[in-house]
Amino acid sequence: MTQFKPFPGLLLSYLSLFAGPAVALQALDDSDLAGVSGRDGLTIDIEATNGWSVNSLRTTLDSDGDPLTVTGNEATLSANVLTLNGVGPYGATAGAVPASGAFVIDAGASAGGTPLLSLDLHTDTRIRLRADSLTVPSQPGVDGRSFGTWAFDFEGGIQLVNSGIFNMNYDQAYMLGKIDGADLYYRQGTTSNSWMAMHDFNLKWEIPQGTLGINSEGIVHRTGDPTNPGVSPLTNADLINLALDFEYILGKGDATEEFQILPDSDARGLMHFGWLGSVKDVDLKWMSGGVWQGGTGGLAYDDPTATTSAGLRFSTQWDFVSLADAVSLGDVEKEFRWRLGETADVASTTDKSRVNFELGDWALWGARTAEKPSALYFPLIALDVINGAGQGPGGLCWGHGSHLDNATCTAAPGAQFVNVQPGYIGDSFGASVENAGDAGALAVIVRDGQLQAYSRRVNLLERDAAGSETSRQFNWGLIYSLANVSGNFYLYPGVSVTTDASGKVNGVTDNQGVIADLLLMSQTLDGNNQGHNWDHGTHLMIADTEASMGIGFMSSSFLLAANDTRILVKDQVGADFYSGGLDFLSPEARFNYRATFGGGLLPGHPSYDPGSTTVPQTVQGALIDLNLEGLVNLRFSPSDPNEANNPDMARNFLGYSGALRLDNTPPSSGVLGGSTEELCGGGESCGSYISIAEPRYPDVDIKLAQITGDLAFTNGRVDVVGTGERGPGSEPKMVIANDISVGYAAYPHIQGVLTGTNIADPGAQPLVIDKIMLGDATLGKMVIPSAQIHSSITLEPQSAAFTPQ
Repeated sequence: MTQFKPFPGLLLSYLSLFAGPAVALQALDDSDLAGVSGRDGLTIDIEATNGWSVNSLRTTLDSDGDPLTVTGNEATLSANVLTLNGVGPYGATAGAVPASGAFVIDAGASAGGTPLLSLDLHTDTRIRLRADSLTVPSQPGVDGRSFGTWAFDFEGGIQLVNSGIFNMNYDQAYMLGKIDGADLYYRQGTTSNSWMAMHDFNLKWEIPQGTLGINSEGIVHRTGDPTNPGVSPLTNADLINLALDFEYILGKGDATEEFQILPDSDARGLMHFGWLGSVKDVDLKWMSGGVWQGGTGGLAYDDPTATTSAGLRFSTQWDFVSLADAVSLGDVEKEFRWRLGETADVASTTDKSRVNFELGDWALWGARTAEKPSALYFPLIALDVINGAGQGPGGLCWGHGSHLDNATCTAAPGAQFVNVQPGYIGDSFGASVENAGDAGALAVIVRDGQLQAYSRRVNLLERDAAGSETSRQFNWGLIYSLANVSGNFYLYPGVSVTTDASGKVNGVTDNQGVIADLLLMSQTLDGNNQGHNWDHGTHLMIADTEASMGIGFMSSSFLLAANDTRILVKDQVGADFYSGGLDFLSPEARFNYRATFGGGLLPGHPSYDPGSTTVPQTVQGALIDLNLEGLVNLRFSPSDPNEANNPDMARNFLGYSGALRLDNTPPSSGVLGGSTEELCGGGESCGSYISIAEPRYPDVDIKLAQITGDLAFTNGRVDVVGTGERGPGSEPKMVIANDISVGYAAYPHIQGVLTGTNIADPGAQPLVIDKIMLGDATLGKMVIPSAQIHSSITLEPQSAAFTPQ
């Protein structure tokens, strides 16, 4: 940061604002003035003695100028009954110190004489910002539909020092936004319902030295040289220091406090998530323009014939700071790490133990190209509020890399047009949600995103009951590079469920919640078509970074389409911890995954050269093609706290369960391309299938096709087991385990999933594989009436260096 010298001679202004029934300036007497010393700048102290409230805060897009009449694509997002009050550290509002903060403005100059402006807005006490409901309909609250209730307890602030507020000609701006120890709550329904929260939420975004300005593209946020990254020696001026770190937990309010996290409460942790460290050579843009209308076509976002609505667009690109970069800068904490793992026991005041792992030492995958100029590159993320059936960009071409409309995609060999059209049109979750012709939604659109990077080191962080942490490093990594990511996401307010005599089923008793239409695609392309591309592909692998080799699923492509998906914060039933959690249920979904199982040389290997004709880069073992269609359910749940007292049981794990009802019935009009175009003899669709083939003979595959019936996954757990749980001298491990029920054995779980919905239930369904095929020949048929299977996968290093920190 440059030297900041205040201008002399500015008169001090000091104002105190108090929010009660009215806002007024309070008179200052002699004793007040005696405590004020003259200095530069302007400070405004703000205190909400009795709290603040706003009936609604609305933003209307594509407005026709008439607030009483909704026409065309006009849509309104409304946050209703906003309140701001002081809050205690555990979420108690009773007796809390009033909310207060300060806004400071100052002027000065850099050491070189450049005029500078300093803006500082920060809290002085812990504050709760609460929204009673968030609605999308153009007339908020008319039909009672809401996304739910939100509350944010926080302390923090933002500071900016720039030549003006925005200036493209000044590249030494300083900016720091920071929130520490916050809690972000979300609840559907009344105060008796469960809530989810991001607990101990820490956020930081710091630009030590960069550009914050406005040009024809929009607001630009830049550090380093994104157009020529990695060429000049790295300095702190090239970085953005960031943090996004929290524990995802579930809890429930009581008669006195709706959102509160106390040691004796029933709040339970699910998982820890964190992005920590720094990124370099950053280019961010905030632009005007939301979604574009493509009808049933798939117009590109830069197509001049597309009609663009109001809204926001974002683009982002950066590289990650590696371990070597951080060492060269003299600060190892600047290494970018992705942290995952257990939460500490939220209900305990004495046990702070947890086990986390970090994926660190990130590097660019392969060579830079125009399609992947940086390790992370997302040229378009659009955020919009839409209203009216048909408003949206159209679908995507599965099997082809270009943005093709329906007719052109369908004509391309091996390609299929897929689209989940905006609009909640089913009746799976209650007719009261329906509103014919109302497709009012929050829309998030992504096109051509790339995450072409991989982690080269894993850090294991073990914290004991007292909070002391030990770190171990392993030279292996989990690779999850993503190529050509595009998606359409539409979120609608309101979930209506059938209730029992007690008035509660599935945790929601009124019309609050989220319904979503989801379409997500990532494709590995060889030219314009799906194929093998080691230097630029979607790879999901395990890496030995000392040997610079990886094994797993390479050159992957995946498609996820889910229509009318209910997203529910589900109440726990009794002591069954798997019955509650974050629950996803779609009556019409499709998941298609194509990949090559094998291994290859990582970009750090001395012989890595994807263009080489003499040195083999990969070993291809099998081609895998998996397509599943039908009803899908997935739930993430907290672990049972009683298991922490049993040395033979896992502790603080992430629980999961799910269900599949495979059904090849054509989907409703809400989804296009919901069934595969893969044919399995006689011109019949393969429906749900699993195919395995040799890479040299892809047409001679073993295929299980036209699969229907029930599958349930129960008692699932993802557990990071530390050495403290295994005994001295042992190695840590990750365990992914679950029980699998097939056919009639799966029905009790599926029946519970469907309780409280209007989804038709024909009863228990055996698992039927209607076609067992070798190439084009049908060999037979298989029926599995009922079965129980236990599955467990353990990842454990064979050796490791122990490095206490």
